[in-house]
Amino acid sequence: MGKKQDMPPQHQPPDQPEPGAQKGRPGVVDSRASSSVDAESGQDQRIDPELQAARDEAQANFARYQRLAADFENYKRRTRQELGDRTQYANEELLRKLLPILDNLRRAIDHAPEGIDRNWFDGLRMVMRQFEDTLQAQGISTIPAVGEKFDPSKHEAIASEETDEHEEGTIVEEMQPGYRLHERVLRPTLVKVAHPRALKS
Repeated sequence: MGKKQDMPPQHQPPDQPEPGAQKGRPGVVDSRASSSVDAESGQDQRIDPELQAARDEAQANFARYQRLAADFENYKRRTRQELGDRTQYANEELLRKLLPILDNLRRAIDHAPEGIDRNWFDGLRMVMRQFEDTLQAQGISTIPAVGEKFDPSKHEAIASEETDEHEEGTIVEEMQPGYRLHERVLRPTLVKVAHPRALKS
C-alpha cells in the first residue's frame, strides 16, 4: 500500500473581533477629527496682521485722495472766480475816473444858455448818450435813489429834509447819481434823506 498523501493545511480564517469590539471601549471618543476642523475654522477667523495693515493703509490713502480731490476742486473754483472778477473789474479805476466827465457833460446840457444853436445842442446830447451807452456796455448801471430807503452801502447822505410826507429814512432828492459796476458799487449816490419834523414845545 502506498503512503498517505499529505493533506494541505486547512485555511484558518483570521481572528474575528469579538462582537461589540468595533464599537470601541465605552466612553472613549475619537477627538482627532473634531480638533482638526476646529483648527481650520480658527485659521479662517484669524486675519494676517500684514494683510490688515495693508488694508488700513489702503483706506487711509483713499481718504487722503478724497480730501486732495476736494481741495483741488475748491482751488479750481476759486481760481475761476478770481479770474472772472479780474476780467469783470479790470477797468474799474478807468471807469471811475470817467464818471466826473459824464457829470460835467450832463451839467453843461442841463444849464445850456438861452438862444444856443439847436443842432449843436442836439449833437451834444447825442455825444452824452453815446458816452452813457459805452459805460453801460462795460457793465455800469445807475443806482436807484429817489423814493428808496436809505442804504449806506450804496447811498451817501449829504443833506436831510424835515417832512411828514415821507417815511423817515426815505430818499427825497438825488444830489449826484451813483453807479454800480456789475455787482460792485463804483460810486455811491449822494442823496437828501427825509426825517420827521421836530415837535414844537
